[in-house]
Amino acid sequence: MKKSGFPAVLLIMIVTSCGPAAEDREKMHLRAKIFQDSIANVIRTSMAEAAAPGPNQVVADTTKKATAATSTVK
Repeated sequence: MKKSGFPAVLLIMIVTSCGPAAEDREKMHLRAKIFQDSIANVIRTSMAEAAAPGPNQVVADTTKKATAATSTVK
């Protein structure tokens, strides 16, 4: 009788300790979603800052170069 009791207790302990409860999984997924959203927000703002010209950045005007090149040919 003692031999059959120990494996049953061991099996019950293994089954009950196999991972977090459903409530913990929901909290885990919620925290993961918040974390992913914050990373996406940082990436989005970084890309927007890199795409926008800065205050000291000069944008080249290619139309003046094309007219200057044609006026020297004449």
